[in-house]
Amino acid sequence: MFYNVLVVLVLIFLGSTLLWSWLRGHPFFFIAYWGLCAWLTLLAVLLALYDMAKVRLEAQRARRQLEEQYLAETKNDSSDDSHAR
Repeated sequence: MFYNVLVVLVLIFLGSTLLWSWLRGHPFFFIAYWGLCAWLTLLAVLLALYDMAKVRLEAQRARRQLEEQYLAETKNDSSDDSHAR
C-alpha cells in the first residue's frame, strides 16, 4: 500500500508539472492518465478501509478472549475461596 501511495504521488506530481502541456494536447491520454491516478487513489483508500476494519475485528476478538480469560480466572478464584472455608 505504501508503494501504491508513492506511485500516485509521483504520477500526480508529473501530471501537474512535467506532463501537463502534453496531456492538454491529447484529450484521450489526459482522461486515461488522470483516470489511472483516480483508480490508484481509490484503491489506496479501499485498502486503508479494509485494513481499518481488519484491525478493529482483531481488537474485538482479542478483547473477547481477554474477557473470557478474566472471567474464567475470577470464577476459579471464587471457587477456590469457597473450598477453603
